[in-house]
Order: sequence, then C-alpha cells, then structure tokens
Amino acid sequence: MEIKTFIFNPFRVNTYVAWDESGECIFIDAGCSAEREQGRIAEFVAEKNLTPVALVNTHAHVDHIAGNAFLCTRYGIDSYLHRDDFYNLSHAAAHGRMFGLEAPTPPTPKALGADIAFGRTRLQVLHTPGHSKGCVSLYGERQGVVFTGDTLFKGSIGRSDLPGGDLNQLMSSLHLVLMCLPNETIVKPGHGFETTIGSEKWQNPFLQPTE
Repeated sequence: MEIKTFIFNPFRVNTYVAWDESGECIFIDAGCSAEREQGRIAEFVAEKNLTPVALVNTHAHVDHIAGNAFLCTRYGIDSYLHRDDFYNLSHAAAHGRMFGLEAPTPPTPKALGADIAFGRTRLQVLHTPGHSKGCVSLYGERQGVVFTGDTLFKGSIGRSDLPGGDLNQLMSSLHLVLMCLPNETIVKPGHGFETTIGSEKWQNPFLQPTE
C-alpha cells in the first residue's frame, strides 16, 4: 500500500489517498474545501491513474468532511462513517459556517463495517471513541500502519470537550486499543506529523502513568 498525504483547509487536516498495485484507491478524511485544494487531489489521482472506490471518514467534524461532497460526486463513490457519528455529520455544514469554512452538505454515508477493502488491501476498522462518539481508526496489520484521525497525534491526543466527546472513553480507546498495536506501527494522524505507536507509548505525556 502506498499513501499520499495532503494538508487541507485552515484546520490543516491530513487528507490521505491510499492505493495499492491494483490501482484502486480510497480517500481518508476529505478536508479539501477550497477549489484549489480539490484541484490538487484530482490532479494527483489523474497523474497516478488511480480508480477511487470509497471515501472513509474517521469522524464527521467539519474539517474532516468539507470535501466529501466534491469527492463523492466527482468519482461517483460512497462515503463511509461509523453510525455513532452520523449526528455530527448532520450539523457539519452549520459548524463550518461558524468558522468560515465552506462545507457543502455531504451525501448520506454508509455505516462502516468491520473493515474497508480496496484492490488487494484490507484495513480493519477500530472503534476508538472519545474525541467523538463515532471516531474510528483504520489499521492495516500487514502494512504496519494505522490512521488515527483525531484520537492520537504525535505528542498529543484528541480533545474531548466537543459535543459527543468523553475523556474516559478517549483514554480507554488509547490504552486498550491503539497502545495494544505493535510498537513499530506507523501512526498517520488527522493533524500533524506521523509517528509510531512505540514512540507515543514511551514519550507522549498524555499516555504516561500518573503517580
């Protein structure tokens, strides 16, 4: 599996294009809200001669779904979201306007199942609530990578003070799900730089034991 990272919109969301040797690809978190951003990702897909088959949202806060309508319409694909986050999607456009971020009403997503498949690649869907009720991480065991959305960042963790957030749930998701992955697993977060599970286990100040 190959991965291309784009940084989009004023919130600097990491939008990922993941593909394999089949030429099929998926989008993870569509932050492309501006026309120039939409042009960049469309040009990349064309240059690589990729065939998009799905868009997956790790959650439905407006900065992560601002480009859903564009990508789903342009490529005729479905978007996928954990059903516990449908409530966020219904308010996303209004939230976007509060921050000056245009987010056309996205198409109704399909509920995420146990995994997402494209080409010869399969990513496991891990429910990691806490930042919102329906947050998920996408884990490729064979590829040694996990897309964590806004649950885990390099040196930090997601906020839990937004509607649907819960700090206890967030810490459970971190310690009982993500920190149980192999230490060498590469973390592709929703914002900021990539890291590894091992690095965050040993160095992230939010994940260290309290005395």
